[in-house]
Amino acid sequence: MSALSANVFAHDGDFDIGGSLKYNYAYKDFSDSSQSKGGDLDFNSFEIVVKGNWDDNWGSKAAYRFMNGHDYLKYGYVYYTGVEDWRFDAGIIGKPFGNRNYASHNWWYSLNYYLGFEDAFDLGGKATYQKDGWTSELAFFKNSAYKATDKRGFAADAYRGTINGTEYNNEEANTFNARQSYAFDAVGIDFELGASLEYGQLYNAKLDDNGTSTAYAVHLDANYQGLNIQLQMVDYDYDQATDGSNDTNRYGVKMLNSAYEVASKGQIYTANIAKKFSRSWGSFNIYNDYSIVTPDTADTTQDDSIVNTTGVSIKVNKFKFYIDHYYAKNSVWLGDAGLGLDDADDSWNSRVNINIAYFF
Repeated sequence: MSALSANVFAHDGDFDIGGSLKYNYAYKDFSDSSQSKGGDLDFNSFEIVVKGNWDDNWGSKAAYRFMNGHDYLKYGYVYYTGVEDWRFDAGIIGKPFGNRNYASHNWWYSLNYYLGFEDAFDLGGKATYQKDGWTSELAFFKNSAYKATDKRGFAADAYRGTINGTEYNNEEANTFNARQSYAFDAVGIDFELGASLEYGQLYNAKLDDNGTSTAYAVHLDANYQGLNIQLQMVDYDYDQATDGSNDTNRYGVKMLNSAYEVASKGQIYTANIAKKFSRSWGSFNIYNDYSIVTPDTADTTQDDSIVNTTGVSIKVNKFKFYIDHYYAKNSVWLGDAGLGLDDADDSWNSRVNINIAYFF
């Protein structure tokens, strides 16, 4: 990744600077303008990644991303590895929850991402212990990376503001995460089996009262000669403080300079399969990713949200391409406004997406 390496620390420390430049093409059958123009090709992101270490045990890493109309710090942390079998991280760090190697293979991720349960980053600290195939992770997050009123940031967090005429006043605080996994080999197949837990405070700034956010997951990642299977089930509950004036069956979240509503309680089921092929010029990965949100609130009008993605990712030298087809029902940014809400049009939507990335 690095294009620049320089000795800038005392002793043997150094730093590396790398990053990526990405463009994205999308054709949407649920957009009249997209159909009329044959889709749109847009600038997606420019990212700078800095890695540094100042001795054998201490280091740091940060990524800052510029996108259309906004920019944000994706992650930024320091780490310590001076204790055998242990690692300690502090800063804006990844949340230990769900499948370690993501819960998807495609560019769009899975529906877990849009509810804050895939590739999510918050502000806190984490301890990791690894030995004999076992990995134990315990983390505490004081709050989200950006304030609840600030819609920037990479992953879904609680939003304090108005969405579709509904006022939300939730803030994430004092959240504990734990993930336990075990990696082993059986009949020539590499397995990683795990479980995750989350428990945190949902502070209502208007009421000066607290609710809770709870979630648990069981997950499996299996690999055999380039074939990968991922299975995951998440049960979540955003139990919001209320004075009776707000609809607690819905929950407001924000990410990527936008905000939307989701069912406040439900399950997320994920089933993915992929096959990787290596060639002299690079490699490619063919996959089908499926995820569904099943709402479990008192509002019986809420409906399932589904996304099925079929695609291929291709790596050639410093380039990576995602060529995906998303087939979605009742899913945010794929023809609908939220996740697990009432599906007014009861229709399936389609999007063809090509992401082009250059890494340096």
